[in-house]
Amino acid sequence: MKQLKTITASFLALLLFTFSQCKKKIEEPQLPPETTTGAMTFGCKVNGKVFVPKDGNGRPGLYVQYVNLGPGPGGGWYLNIPAINYKSDKRENINISTDSLLVQEGTTYMLKKIKGNAQAFYAEVNSGSVIMYPKLNTDSGSLYIRKFDVINRILSGTFSFIGTNSVGQAVNITEGRFDIRY
Repeated sequence: MKQLKTITASFLALLLFTFSQCKKKIEEPQLPPETTTGAMTFGCKVNGKVFVPKDGNGRPGLYVQYVNLGPGPGGGWYLNIPAINYKSDKRENINISTDSLLVQEGTTYMLKKIKGNAQAFYAEVNSGSVIMYPKLNTDSGSLYIRKFDVINRILSGTFSFIGTNSVGQAVNITEGRFDIRY
């Protein structure tokens, strides 16, 4: 009987030890691989933390437009890649766009906040207040078009930039990549 109690106590101690060591791992998001297949991926690091857009239901929070607005004033090619990550306490947005610019494969564009160039911004929305961090002309930033497949409508590239808000606080966007279908 004494031996049964010792075995039972040892078994219970082992169970307690085993379950006390179990901690639920919270998986950190990973950047998507740099692909050129039209995989509809987008990701970057915001001040060193991984940003991968989600719509609040686990699906990608990614929308793409690449359209020709026609010839003449106000026309040209318009690219818009808004990536939104919905979280319970805030929403983060990163937007890459061009205005009146036909992108070309293998080309690097300096991000500038003027018509005819590539542009970018980062924004945070907390409790209804919006803090914008546009890429200013004095900040560094670039967009590289790795693949531009007009027939299969695939656009892939990389980007990085510094955005600065109205009080001079900066956000550093690094290791940006996208692989989209338009």
